[in-house]
Amino acid sequence: MKDEKLNKLLLRQIKRKYGSIEDLPEEMLALLKTVSKTYDQYERDGQLLGRAMELSSQELTETNAQLSSQADELKRSISDLQRFAAVASHDLKEPLRTINSFVQLIARKEKDRLSKEGLEYADFIVESVSRMADLLDGLLKYSVIGKDRMEFQKVKLNKIIKNVKQNLHFKLNENQGTVTHENLPEISGNPEQITQLFQNLVDNSLKFKNCVPPIISIQVKSFDHDPNYQQITVSDNGIGVKEEFKDKIFEIFKRLHGTQGGYEGSGVGLAVCKRIVEQHNGKIWVNTDYTDGFSVSFILPKKV
Repeated sequence: MKDEKLNKLLLRQIKRKYGSIEDLPEEMLALLKTVSKTYDQYERDGQLLGRAMELSSQELTETNAQLSSQADELKRSISDLQRFAAVASHDLKEPLRTINSFVQLIARKEKDRLSKEGLEYADFIVESVSRMADLLDGLLKYSVIGKDRMEFQKVKLNKIIKNVKQNLHFKLNENQGTVTHENLPEISGNPEQITQLFQNLVDNSLKFKNCVPPIISIQVKSFDHDPNYQQITVSDNGIGVKEEFKDKIFEIFKRLHGTQGGYEGSGVGLAVCKRIVEQHNGKIWVNTDYTDGFSVSFILPKKV
């Protein structure tokens, strides 16, 4: 409507000054034709752009709907996987206990009739069953982290470390291990998961000790990049980790030292640590510049 009024007004002005369009000077006529063509092209481009925007909007809506559907499907898959892991780890432990009990019973009752080789086979079975049970325990712990929404609260790290040392009392004594730390601050988090985090790290240091008694050091400082977080470092004097493995150390079931050398473990402990830290909106990493053993740092929120 506005364009029509503008055109009529332009025509009246031309007639008033020149009489008619045909009486316009050639250069003025050429200019009007150029303007007319440009305006027509502008109209066509505007229509094409409008249709493109409508199409883009429709595609965006369809894409959003598709992403939403995929997100819902992913949530269902994760939930199903967590349920499967919990059920599998629980149900499979019962036959493992049965196998373990009967193998040990046979080894005791038939000790005089079994050859030395046969008794060794029985020991191998018991050890394998024990490792499988550890794997299932680790799988269950890993699967339940993040299953339910956590409520953060004030967590006293001094109390957490005291509980960890009590939980690992016999293992610390057996390995002549010590845990050193200064007065530790409060953080924000889930007490059970924070306990599991530190217990896994201390236990890992005891497993992969060197030829000297293990010393595990815990240090805390403010995180340089965000004042709302504490940076916690746990270091030991153990065998450490080779440079090429430091990016894989937090992968679930990744055993970097294998079974050679008598190092036990399921390869779940540090994967659980990573998941706990991420549940607390933090991050965890290996200190690659530490050469006296193994050292890992992570950040946790200061306040609720």
